Amino acid sequence: MKNIALIAGLLSLFLGASAMAAAASLPIIPAPQQWRPAAGTLEIGSIRHVVAVGDSAWTATASLAARWLAPVLPHELELRDSAATPPGGLRLLQDQALQDEAYRLEMGFAGVVLSAGTEAGVFRGLMSLVQLGLHDTTLPCGQVLDSPRFGWRGMLLDCGRHYMPLPVIKEVLDALALHKFNVLHWHLTEDQGWRLEVPGLPGLTDTSAWRTDLTGQRTGGFYTAAEVREIVAYAAERHIEVVPEIEMPGHTVAVLTAYPELSCTGGPFAVETQWGIHSDIFCAGNDAVFAFLETVLDHVITLFPSPYIHLGGDEAPKDRWQKCERCQARMRQEGLATEAELQSWFIGRMEKYLTARGRKIIGWDEILEGGLVEKSGGATIQSWRGTEGAIAAARAGHDAIASPTSHAYFDYDPGVLDVQQVYGFDPVPAELSAEEAGHILGGEMNLWTEYIPPERVPRMLAPRLAAMAEALWTGSRKGGFPEFLGRLEEHAPVWDHLKWVPGAAARPVTIRTAYDGKQNHRELRFEIDERLREEFAASDLVIRRRAFSRGDFSAYRPDIWPDEQPPLVVDIQAEVAPPQLSQNGQRGQVAVLHLAQLFVRDQAYGAPALVEWNPHLGLGHEVSLVHAASSRYPGGDVGWLVDGQHGGPSFRDEQWAGFEGVNLEAVVDLGQVQDLSHLSVRFLQDANAWIFLPTAVHFSLSNDGQSWHEFASLNHDLSDKEQQKAIREFAVSATEHQARYVRVVALNRAVCPDWHPGKGLPCWVFADELVIR
Repeated sequence: MKNIALIAGLLSLFLGASAMAAAASLPIIPAPQQWRPAAGTLEIGSIRHVVAVGDSAWTATASLAARWLAPVLPHELELRDSAATPPGGLRLLQDQALQDEAYRLEMGFAGVVLSAGTEAGVFRGLMSLVQLGLHDTTLPCGQVLDSPRFGWRGMLLDCGRHYMPLPVIKEVLDALALHKFNVLHWHLTEDQGWRLEVPGLPGLTDTSAWRTDLTGQRTGGFYTAAEVREIVAYAAERHIEVVPEIEMPGHTVAVLTAYPELSCTGGPFAVETQWGIHSDIFCAGNDAVFAFLETVLDHVITLFPSPYIHLGGDEAPKDRWQKCERCQARMRQEGLATEAELQSWFIGRMEKYLTARGRKIIGWDEILEGGLVEKSGGATIQSWRGTEGAIAAARAGHDAIASPTSHAYFDYDPGVLDVQQVYGFDPVPAELSAEEAGHILGGEMNLWTEYIPPERVPRMLAPRLAAMAEALWTGSRKGGFPEFLGRLEEHAPVWDHLKWVPGAAARPVTIRTAYDGKQNHRELRFEIDERLREEFAASDLVIRRRAFSRGDFSAYRPDIWPDEQPPLVVDIQAEVAPPQLSQNGQRGQVAVLHLAQLFVRDQAYGAPALVEWNPHLGLGHEVSLVHAASSRYPGGDVGWLVDGQHGGPSFRDEQWAGFEGVNLEAVVDLGQVQDLSHLSVRFLQDANAWIFLPTAVHFSLSNDGQSWHEFASLNHDLSDKEQQKAIREFAVSATEHQARYVRVVALNRAVCPDWHPGKGLPCWVFADELVIR
């Protein structure tokens, strides 16, 4: 597929510059390329029949139209024959001048005329009509002329990390259809699970499809041939192409568990319960590997009519190949100088196999390494590590799909990748010439599911899916993000129709803090994302906030975002945050939660910001560290350990201090002897980021800084294999002791454990606040 050109000749007949300005008034996402309003309205309930005019082949399309429009009509549409059809109703007209997915939608007093050159174009136009009907029972009169900017508008759904039941996949397809996407990239194989039944390979479904978690529970699943065909047919009805991905040579531990002879070492293996990159991959020197893959791909070809098959090719460590005699022999046999060239040869061999069977391959941008592009007959590159892969592919004459982490990774929290960032996505790198840009097929949003079980899929996709739809179908337009946000605010009926509750659009407010030790007070500043300040007038943006006693929210968890904690969903419409807030740190004060919400044009936008302020005796006092915190994660101000502010779910929130491979060893000087009865420190665990809880935490007290006695020594019971992020407080309360100096030592395990992808490499301890009472 190439970029679909706008139908310039038709546009010039009836559209001018004023029509572009008027497009903002039509509540459709993605916005149509052109909208020319006319006087009057049409009640959607007055549409009582549908007819395909002039082409009997479109009779089935008329029947489908009746079904698609059913949710927005008070009655069933009657199918009529064109020869005996009165005026009015919905008329489907074939117009060969309209290319591929383009359509023309004309709404007037006499009814609706939907013209298109293909059934896909009819369907895209129907989705616009459905959105309008969901928004209001009254349609505006006027004319839409629309076509997509890109021919590839896709989404990757990872079913390897979490098995997705068929109803979830169908919900996703419905959402994609309503927003005019046309590709579902179905990621079916991973280290953590193989999801496709293959005749003659029972180990894939008996063993590779299942893993045992920390509780001993067996989880997983697979798709039968009948289920795959059901999904493919469901997608085809919505004019969505399903592109399967079968990973190779890496991300294959699940396969190797059932068939260890396909590895370099012979195993044994277990289906992975840990995310990340794993060293055991297919043995490139073993011909049995290719026989296995050919069996798999022969079956894939029978299930998926798509001309494309994705072969993965990413994140394949070469450790095993470097030590494997068979792999080294293969390199000598094929005249390959490096293991990167061996991977290129591996993918190239499978490409030849599929090309001979009429299929084309897609691979992640790592397949560029080792010279594959120069040898390939036409591999398409999916560029995820920025846009460099797309640039290299296009300049070499290969097609590319853009899905960079910067704009397309929807597993990222909206604090990292928000609606505004997605909206600004342009799949065509500016470095490309016009001819080279023709090789950019389009873009794709990726939903990797390490932390996303089926029930979380809707909130991770919505509302960002709408912004990606706009970027890939419409592209940049007059009015920019403020105009899009206006339509997004009116998009609730579409989410309701899908039965989706959208997640956060953004995290636009940051609460900055600074502690003044001389004045003994904390200053809170509420800052708005600078990109929003650039897009909106100052009068459009207002922050409102509330403060709560920590005790008011006993269920509050610091390791979960505030918008995902129902006890913190509060009405803050009326309270306006001052530019700063002072709060003294005194003995006996309790922790306070400060919640701040941004309102854009009086509409709540994004998730609230939350900071937990914990006044205690140590605030602002001198801290001595044996090892300085990493410059990458310094914890904020110089006195981060006693600044009164706790960290949240993200170790990048500037409140967490990180120590790589060394212990946290700190001493706080309270200035004078104090009565002390409570000490606590919170630590973060995020095993996939190589961050682990300390193996032990020791608290000691001293009056002179020389002679110490131990106050407490604490351990924890959280498994280091826990996949979810966790924050644990190491706390001790005891009979009062007198001391001037407080020492905390948190023991870093030093290196990642043997089961971890980073085995033997330095790991981290992250701490936020030493609370002294």
